[in-house]
Amino acid sequence: MIDTSLRRWLPTWFGGVPGGRRTPESFRPRGTSSKVSRLAAQYDADVDAALQRLWPKARIYHDREFTRDRADFLLVVRGRGVMIETKVKSDPGLFRGSTLPPLLDRLQRDGRRLVVLVNQGDPTPARDLISTKLGDKGRILVWSGPHHDTELRQAVESLLQQTTRHA
Repeated sequence: MIDTSLRRWLPTWFGGVPGGRRTPESFRPRGTSSKVSRLAAQYDADVDAALQRLWPKARIYHDREFTRDRADFLLVVRGRGVMIETKVKSDPGLFRGSTLPPLLDRLQRDGRRLVVLVNQGDPTPARDLISTKLGDKGRILVWSGPHHDTELRQAVESLLQQTTRHA
């Protein structure tokens, strides 16, 4: 059945979004309504809020579509950029990073800095993968809320202090 309500369609024709400001989860439709997809959308919104809280004057860019070779966020602080990738696990086991290689390959070529945030689990295997591909330009940490903000700030700030040819 086709939705014929003009109130829902008209704003999208003129660039508006029903309900106001676009949220990160509306930028990247994941195509499913699975529990992990819903958790990922909420996690992205929580990470966005944390970035705004920790760096209120920073520019935060959201990727508009879900792809494996681009990071979810670009955080620009004091003219320097750090890519932020979010990963959601439904269980507290190991995070191996099997979905990271396309992104790591691209960032390795571009010389970009990356912080990977995982909602839970042990990121040790993925840490080895990131270290192999990006060296000291990559970090991974478990971030599950404001109580982990200190670790997030330290990871991003340590990458921002590096001098590279790319912002």
